[in-house]
Amino acid sequence: MQLKKTRHYWFGIAVSLLLAGLLAFLGVVFVSTPNLGWGAQALLSYGVLFGGPLAVVLALCWIVYMVRDKGQVPGRVHALLFLPSLLAAAIVPVSDSIERSRQDSFRESHPAIEETHVNLSSRTIWPDRRGGSLSAGASSYLEPGTAEQRMFLRFRRYPNQGPAAGEQFSYEGARLKDGVDRYVYSSQDGTPGAAVPLRRLPYPDLGKLPSAFSYGEAALVVYHYFHYADHVEVAPGIARFSGMTEDEMESAGIPGLAIFGLENLTPQTIARVEIGGQTYDMGSHADRSLLSRPCDPVRGGSPVLLDLEQPVRVRWQTMEEPGAWREVAVTVPAFSAASKKDPDKGLLRVRLYFLPDGTVAAERYRLIRMRGETSLRATGLPAAAKPHTGCGGAYFGYNPQTVKLLDN
Repeated sequence: MQLKKTRHYWFGIAVSLLLAGLLAFLGVVFVSTPNLGWGAQALLSYGVLFGGPLAVVLALCWIVYMVRDKGQVPGRVHALLFLPSLLAAAIVPVSDSIERSRQDSFRESHPAIEETHVNLSSRTIWPDRRGGSLSAGASSYLEPGTAEQRMFLRFRRYPNQGPAAGEQFSYEGARLKDGVDRYVYSSQDGTPGAAVPLRRLPYPDLGKLPSAFSYGEAALVVYHYFHYADHVEVAPGIARFSGMTEDEMESAGIPGLAIFGLENLTPQTIARVEIGGQTYDMGSHADRSLLSRPCDPVRGGSPVLLDLEQPVRVRWQTMEEPGAWREVAVTVPAFSAASKKDPDKGLLRVRLYFLPDGTVAAERYRLIRMRGETSLRATGLPAAAKPHTGCGGAYFGYNPQTVKLLDN
């Protein structure tokens, strides 16, 4: 009896199945064809051109059935009229949701890695691109570094999916894979090139930084690749903080965290720095000489975790003499007893002054924001740096009407 009643609606059901078949076909083609490009517009056009009239006929059939049967159309008929098309139309959004979930899971376990490449090899290099892709706008090569060409190559490497890409990509999670002891250059056409020995420096001690950071360990670390004539050295270090990250770290009160800035008063171009054994993130370029230049106040800096109550070991290399280390021990002056009344807010900061005689002087300071007022506590420009810089220390460049300098 029920089957007989269903036969009264055979035309509408046939239209429903035909529309569902069309939508299912277009949906499967869409989700199974990579890089459709303009083909997606063609599929949409077919859907409108053929599916539109079918949808109109189906709606008219439903209205006729409702009028004919005075609203007593069986529920299973409603389902047969509309459910197949709805299920077919769901193919694309459901597939898209599954793909997004899969990609999110992959990115979570295979994060992007930030790299900085410093070319001290006296030749043009093409960094390794195997198993991944570079962030948008990143150059694929880097010319030899000089005092005039002091830019580094900085980008993020995104791992590709698939077993073959996973084997070629140098990282597992946020860490360089065990056993990676060769650096494989790319060539101009993107194929693997020459391989040279890779010397690995230890991974930095991040202390409590990861617990105070919202975006995972990989976003805290930058891998510095120093390219020499016969080998490459890779040195992971703590990456520069954004303004928002500085605020998070300030609120967290991380023990031993200080932001270091550099002022180069030597005649050479500083290309590599280690502070307390930790590789310092210089950003996107080497630190040019400021001798005989107008004052260029240093802003920002890079985070370092260490004990400032002990002399700090500072090592550096220059563009002019790659591979030759200079090393000194620097005493960071302490704040006066008056600083004990300061609120325990504001990240501790240190400015290092690299002097022409090969020594390094330091200035400690802190920017304090409280009750709508901003103050700066600083130990002052070191006496040894005064003859060589046109700047007046950490306070130079701040507006005295808006930032008060506290006595030290």
